[in-house]
Amino acid sequence: MIGFSSVARARWANAGRITACTLGAYGLTALVTAALSRLLVRLGMDAVEAVTGVTLASFALFAVIAMSAFHARSPARAWVIMILLALPPTLLLALSE
Repeated sequence: MIGFSSVARARWANAGRITACTLGAYGLTALVTAALSRLLVRLGMDAVEAVTGVTLASFALFAVIAMSAFHARSPARAWVIMILLALPPTLLLALSE
């Protein structure tokens, strides 16, 4: 079996973190933004105000998620955390239709 050198392992780990940081954070942020917008509209907030407010907050949320991807011990752990965090907004969106 061919083993990876420590440099190759580090590069693959960075590639996994960068993918989690960009694609994973974007997907999770979009999912949370949609779910919170729907929730606020259902709670009686005006639709335009709800979408605008949650969209403004989503910029900070994206930054936090992206930083947490690099803070995780491994890229796999970052992905698992993102998937677990995506479950509640997914259920909220599925049940709100």
